[in-house]
Amino acid sequence: MQSIVIVFQPKIERPALYRMYMAFEVLRAQEREFPAQLVSTFLYIASYNGCRQEDLMEGTSMSSSSVSRNVSWLGPKHRLGKDGLKLIRRSIDEDDPKRYRIYLTPKGEQMASLLEKTLEQKD
Repeated sequence: MQSIVIVFQPKIERPALYRMYMAFEVLRAQEREFPAQLVSTFLYIASYNGCRQEDLMEGTSMSSSSVSRNVSWLGPKHRLGKDGLKLIRRSIDEDDPKRYRIYLTPKGEQMASLLEKTLEQKD
């Protein structure tokens, strides 16, 4: 005799929050430990592609050291010597060579698009 397994799927009470949860899961698939500050940093850069690091500090209300740490982690090389996530790149600002602008890499663009699709899903 074949057994039938019934999986109970509870009704989603707050679809918008569920979509946000799923967006966080997309990020966690990239990096198991994806802290909230790192999420804020990535989302700000994705929203203001080409922003200056100072804009990021002001926009996220993070300290210079926190922004620097998160930008490194999202970039090619993590501060601990490990590979970074390669979602962003820094380039010298043409208008002010002492400053940097931060852009999404093609991988970062893909991640931003995937997050948008996840958040735009209909209930």
